[in-house]
Amino acid sequence: PLTKYGEDLYSAPRRKTRTVSCGPINFGSDHPIVRQTMATTDTANVDASIDQIMRCADKGFDLVRITVQGRREANAAAKIREGLFKKGYDIPLCADMHFQPVVAQLVADAVEKIRINPGNFADGRKDFEEKVYESEVDYVKEREYLVEAMLPLVQKCKDLNRCMRIGTNHGSLSSRVLSYYGDTPRGMVESAIEFADICRSQDYHNFVFSMKASNPLVMVQSYRLLASEMYRLGWDYPLHLGV
Repeated sequence: PLTKYGEDLYSAPRRKTRTVSCGPINFGSDHPIVRQTMATTDTANVDASIDQIMRCADKGFDLVRITVQGRREANAAAKIREGLFKKGYDIPLCADMHFQPVVAQLVADAVEKIRINPGNFADGRKDFEEKVYESEVDYVKEREYLVEAMLPLVQKCKDLNRCMRIGTNHGSLSSRVLSYYGDTPRGMVESAIEFADICRSQDYHNFVFSMKASNPLVMVQSYRLLASEMYRLGWDYPLHLGV
């Protein structure tokens, strides 16, 4: 059953969290809520992306997410970051990554924040093959390939003081998670927790969580369950809320 997921359900004070840094801004309960938006330009179009990000900054946004599908966009991200600095804009950038652990390491050299999706960061594209696990031990054994894919990025983010968002999507849970937990809020949370465990194993704590679903009820339940799990574990990481 769902246990405590907030400090007070009637007055709704902010849950006490650690501070997570992202370039010139900070996330966490001791700081104002960070306002993030996303660029709608083709990231490879450097000039158009710089122009749109500057307009977002001028409107008061604190952080802008850009999509990085591959090496071409990673190289463009470096040029966008450099171009913004030259124009006097230090608004941090978040690279949205899918399927590309090596490219994520490359783009971490350029931008302040990396968003990874646990459902496809290491698993690649879903094969929809149903896996059968006789026990939790069998399920946990398969984490080894996640660790192998994730550790280099964690180390780079730690070395460069980059921020990370561990962002689970309801619509892109891995085949492994779907086979064990089903298409459920619990699967979303456990998917994020095991990636956080890898970060914590390297004493890297500069990350936030997010849970996204097209169904608001699923999303609300996932965030409540994640918050409840953090209370149980004694964790204090901030949450990113995207609707």
